[in-house]
Amino acid sequence: MRIGVFCPNWVGDAVMALPFLTACRKQNPEATILVICKSWVAPIFENHASVDGIVSFQRKDLNGYRSTHNSGQSLKSLDLDYFYLLSDSFRSAYLGKKSESKYRIGYPAQGRSGYLTQIISRPKIKMHRTEQYLNLLNGDHIESNLKPCGIQLLEEEISWARMELDQMGLSNPIALFPFSVASSRSVPQLKILGIIEKITESIVIFGGKGDKEKAEILVNASQKKNMITVAGHYNLRESMALISMCNGALATDSGLGHISANLGIPTVSLFGAGDSDSTGPIGLKTRIINENVHCSPCLKNKCHNRSEPLLCLNEIRPDLPWKVLSELWV
Repeated sequence: MRIGVFCPNWVGDAVMALPFLTACRKQNPEATILVICKSWVAPIFENHASVDGIVSFQRKDLNGYRSTHNSGQSLKSLDLDYFYLLSDSFRSAYLGKKSESKYRIGYPAQGRSGYLTQIISRPKIKMHRTEQYLNLLNGDHIESNLKPCGIQLLEEEISWARMELDQMGLSNPIALFPFSVASSRSVPQLKILGIIEKITESIVIFGGKGDKEKAEILVNASQKKNMITVAGHYNLRESMALISMCNGALATDSGLGHISANLGIPTVSLFGAGDSDSTGPIGLKTRIINENVHCSPCLKNKCHNRSEPLLCLNEIRPDLPWKVLSELWV
């Protein structure tokens, strides 16, 4: 049997999809399981014990009807029996249809039901997104924080990260992820500077290429001697290896927060617009700070509270993230 799993497009959602792959392998021990995903989340699935191969698409491969049609046609060569759709998008269902897999399984969304052979009713009770993915396997759930579900780093990647941090003159630093693609989930600059002041250990700021300038501004504004930024300097796989060498992480509601939690790094995530009950990072050493102000969770990418902008994040006391993280080491 050959199974294709179309995985989510965002890094955090991709991390939350890892337990599904482990459960799918548990349910189908002899099957060939292939991850189908966008190229920027493919590093999340590399070397995972439940994955036999990764088929990734660049942005251009799914840009417009003709490109999407051709990409879907290319999936026919995989000879899939089952096609699970963890993404709710119409495009993912179209790709599944064009793959000519016999069974295409997913939730109804965006008018795509005609492309599915098995429509799974969306759970009526509120549950974590990881559990929603697992529900597509007809309730064969596993514990979502077990080690086999996690990101798999190779020994050579870990050794490289250790040497890289040594060259930076850092040992067991605190990882800081203050940025998000959504402005409503990014910690305001003055707030993050206040949080940084309370941290007594060395700090490494992580982020993407688009965060490079913002990270440099933070470093210059804080004038903290034992803080550097690597935002935009490394690819995702390298960043994950570096994060694995950190002593703890302070995160906004972002993909990197999910990564550190999944790696078992003590992680404190600051939630604003997002719903932490549905999309909070999962890990044995993970805590979430959520002030639950009157307008949260709004689930919006931009703050609509004009009288109290980003109240959800500004209400967090600057000393609280470091205090909660310190408690995770006890």
